[in-house]
Amino acid sequence: MGKNPEPPVASESGVKVGSLFADRYRIVRLLGEGDRKRTYLAEDKSLGRKVALALLKNATECGSSQATQEWQTLAQTGNNENIVTLYDRGTFQGTDFMVFVYLAGGTLGERLRKRAERNTPFTADEIMKLGRQLARALSHVHKNGIIHRDVSLANVWLDERGEARLGDFDSAIARDAAQDCDAQHVTTEGYPAPELVAGGQADERSDLYSLGAVLYEAATFQRPPGTGDSETARSFAALRPDLPRKFLTVIRRLLSQSPEDRPTSAEEVVNALKPARNPLDSDEAWISTLPFPLASILWLYLAEPDPGAKVDFLLKFFEGLAQFAATALLSACQSDHAFLDENRMEWFGAGPEGRGTLDLRSATFGTWVELSKRLAITGRRTLADHGEEADYYLRLFSASDTGLVEALTSEPLQRMLMHACSRRNQWSGHGGVAGPRQHGERLTELEELLANARSLFAWSFVTWTMLKPGTMTLSHGIFNITAIDLTGTNASFRKKQVKLSHPLDDGSLYLLNDGSSQALALDPLIRIIPDHNTGEDACYFYSRFEGDQVRWVSYHYRGEPELVLPDPDVIRCLSGLTP
Repeated sequence: MGKNPEPPVASESGVKVGSLFADRYRIVRLLGEGDRKRTYLAEDKSLGRKVALALLKNATECGSSQATQEWQTLAQTGNNENIVTLYDRGTFQGTDFMVFVYLAGGTLGERLRKRAERNTPFTADEIMKLGRQLARALSHVHKNGIIHRDVSLANVWLDERGEARLGDFDSAIARDAAQDCDAQHVTTEGYPAPELVAGGQADERSDLYSLGAVLYEAATFQRPPGTGDSETARSFAALRPDLPRKFLTVIRRLLSQSPEDRPTSAEEVVNALKPARNPLDSDEAWISTLPFPLASILWLYLAEPDPGAKVDFLLKFFEGLAQFAATALLSACQSDHAFLDENRMEWFGAGPEGRGTLDLRSATFGTWVELSKRLAITGRRTLADHGEEADYYLRLFSASDTGLVEALTSEPLQRMLMHACSRRNQWSGHGGVAGPRQHGERLTELEELLANARSLFAWSFVTWTMLKPGTMTLSHGIFNITAIDLTGTNASFRKKQVKLSHPLDDGSLYLLNDGSSQALALDPLIRIIPDHNTGEDACYFYSRFEGDQVRWVSYHYRGEPELVLPDPDVIRCLSGLTP
């Protein structure tokens, strides 16, 4: 461990700068001082390295017990890259001591004070990395049966590269230890969980609350208000609107007043804060993460050498994307009939600025763009609450992470879809036959739009699976379902085993978020329909009513690009939407 240099001083216990302690450690300077320990930068004469030498200030029975407790705890946890390393321990002339790795970056508290003075807060990448490192440290500690009980800025140490390590285990206890006497004491004010302040028991979840308090302060230069979950989320979002929503979600859960609402483990926090993979590794890699209805169109675009044909496939992709976005958003909103009734007029009725009613009985590219825009406005408004309303909206999707929902409701996506729709109308409705030059210019424009879509969605589809249910069994209240995984470009679909809390209708398609026990049923506007001649599965998008039947179009299947079939589910679903 280490801190920034301070003027050389002599300690109350008589250890002076320049003296040799325990015939081995040459005192260089005082690094810092707490209630229980005084820590020096020292030179280990035997091994020729700098170390942090911690001397217990009061050799009372309680103090000696704490020193023993700390080194035993560190020995029990073993080595971890995000926990301070204990080199040695002992007693010299009645003074208990421990020798740690010297961390030249000082404490997180010191680093934060310097950044506050310069008004240079941690970036999103830096704060996410800090959260992962501390969560990994706590995960390691908890897996070894230890509760730290004093996660705070002063007890997080940084090496010369800024890598964080959790230290100061003198308040730590075993998970199954009796919590009496000093076991209830929490050292650093401002970081303990509410249940500890109220005199309750410490456990892994109280450590996670303290982690949330540290990350909140590291991101905002302020301590969390402690005035309730929703207020904490709103204040954090107001102070750091630049940070990704998934980090806000993690902070809000960590700082939940109720332990039951916090993450179940530190490992869950590590996973939630994993960095997004680079979406530009390759077109093929990104396309392989998309649902088959979208991936199949882009696969034909990649395989087609002719610029004019590539333009056609890209326009079909954006039309399919508009319908997919509208279908996903509408399906989630329809899962609560009260929410649908409350917003029906906003989504389908006439409005200001000449906005007309939307009638999906005969839908066009423009219809899906307008519907997705209206639904997205409601989504953004609800998510902006950052509290109970945002939680409710995510529950409509049965979502545990927010990346895909945020992308589907984003203004950039709506602008992309409107731009693609405008170009399709312009290019197909005006002028003569396009030549090679026009095709090249159009392809360049659409490929730039595709790159923007790829950047927006990044890898947000990775944690979602589009499913077509298969066989199902019920065991102890859990439905074990063998489903077809409709992901990627290959129509030879893989099968996937899922466990859910509810049955699935074998005539519907679903979106399932990793870790969720519930799947979102999609409205019947996208179908997987086998060719009646070959049996090959193909994806079809709903187009319009034709009498008492439904017209379907496929943007990737050349065998039967259009079908007209009876489909009472579609007619029933759409007929009741218009106000």
